[in-house]
Amino acid sequence: MLRGCQKQMIVLQTQQSAIFESAFFVLRPENGSAQHDDMLAEANRIIGEGVTVRKKRRRFWWALASFLLGALLGAGIFALFSFLYRG
Repeated sequence: MLRGCQKQMIVLQTQQSAIFESAFFVLRPENGSAQHDDMLAEANRIIGEGVTVRKKRRRFWWALASFLLGALLGAGIFALFSFLYRG
């Protein structure tokens, strides 16, 4: 726990968003004199920019390729050991 430290925070709770239930914004000390409406407008702007969700399809193909390469290498090692064991 920090002692002697004071942080100001804005908490926005929304019912409209399917992604966010609430958002917490910790204010910087040098911007303590900003108006309350300005801070809420900035927080809403940041939330509005972050609502778009990007699908990461590249991760799926990378995982599939890694799995297939591992399976191929495992089969090759198994074949090598079985060949050496019989010989």
